[in-house]
Amino acid sequence: MSFVRAEACAKINLSLDIVGKRNDGYHFMDMVMQSVNLCDTLELKQLKAGIDFFCSDQSLPKGKDNLAVRAASAFFEAAGISGGVSIRLKKRIPSGAGMAGGSADAAAVLAGLNALYNTPLPHEALCELGLKLGADVPFCLIGGTARVTGIGEKIEPLPALDSCFFAALKPDFSIYTKEAFSKFDQAKAVQHPDTVCVCRAVKESNLVLLGASMYNVFEQTVEPALLHKIKRAFLTHGACGAAMTGSGSVIYGIFEDRQTAMAAAAAVRPLGKESFVFEPVPYGISIALIS
Repeated sequence: MSFVRAEACAKINLSLDIVGKRNDGYHFMDMVMQSVNLCDTLELKQLKAGIDFFCSDQSLPKGKDNLAVRAASAFFEAAGISGGVSIRLKKRIPSGAGMAGGSADAAAVLAGLNALYNTPLPHEALCELGLKLGADVPFCLIGGTARVTGIGEKIEPLPALDSCFFAALKPDFSIYTKEAFSKFDQAKAVQHPDTVCVCRAVKESNLVLLGASMYNVFEQTVEPALLHKIKRAFLTHGACGAAMTGSGSVIYGIFEDRQTAMAAAAAVRPLGKESFVFEPVPYGISIALIS
């Protein structure tokens, strides 16, 4: 029996700004996002009915509380398909990290099921479906390098960011997105990134300018003392710049070469739970249909 193997890429924010708030509570965002080769692996097999889900990380939610399961349910309803699916998820992207691990898995389920069931939905429909599941899902479906605005639905591709590496540290705590937005809403004064400058740096492949321009508005409200200590450590060990991704808690540095990135990752590891080294990729999901 055929099955789909999907690689779901994590993302980092090269910049993150909050520029407004809708009456329904959703925030308007202005972000530059980048897919990286830290990936979860999912295997999807057709079933006659139902959704059978297993995850290597048993601490994550199961059933309808899991975004991958909800993505499968949403796909079957939207496509008008009465079939089912077995989902086997190998987690590598840390949770509560601001790297869109759950959104990446949801995007992989949508794209994987579309391949498994002979593409009944156009890509635009998958993105619309993804937005209902989470603001990062449309970007995860498209991937690469992009400026993302609105509530996550407006995606402007940017030239691929290459010839660089990232070292990242996951602190000993996770951050809930809802809590991060609540703290931001209560903040009296907020420093904003120069998103236009970040986009220019990406277009010019100027890592020095990019490093100097990277910023995330959540950095002022989420454990700022520890965050700044980790950022300083990355800069001390050769990073062109450092920032937090998403609503946290992962902090990363951007480097010109892998060797320096690996040395920095080792140096900052005592400050947190685990460290990673990864590089940018021009896609969000890799799908293979295996017979």
